[in-house]
Amino acid sequence: MFIREKLNNFIVTHQMGYIYLAEPYKYKISNTDELRQNNDIMLDFGNDLPIIGIELAGDAAIKVKHLVDTVHIFKKAITADHELFYSFRLNDKSVKQSVTHPDTAKIVFLFSDADCLDFIGIDIYDTKSYDESFLIGR
Repeated sequence: MFIREKLNNFIVTHQMGYIYLAEPYKYKISNTDELRQNNDIMLDFGNDLPIIGIELAGDAAIKVKHLVDTVHIFKKAITADHELFYSFRLNDKSVKQSVTHPDTAKIVFLFSDADCLDFIGIDIYDTKSYDESFLIGR
């Protein structure tokens, strides 16, 4: 994951964060779309991979700033049905709302509020598409 400072057209400093779900530059981005429930979260889709990375702006970007030098942010987890998934949490707040993008139901965005403003994590249930060693370091 990388956080970078960026200047916008009005020469005002703006915080942006990016969470890679796959090795940077290995996959080509085919299109970008925002998460309908929170326009501070933009999803980079690929032809060979459902979501290559997630761009964060606003409050979501500020929350991930402390992870700037962290390489592996996901952990392996098991569902109640004994299925493997990868999980990333910014904190241990309770999940009040979980949403997906219409193009990928197996990547779930988690929020601690019903309005999807307080982003707290991601669960990836599509374990066949993503490299475990990249996500969790094993």
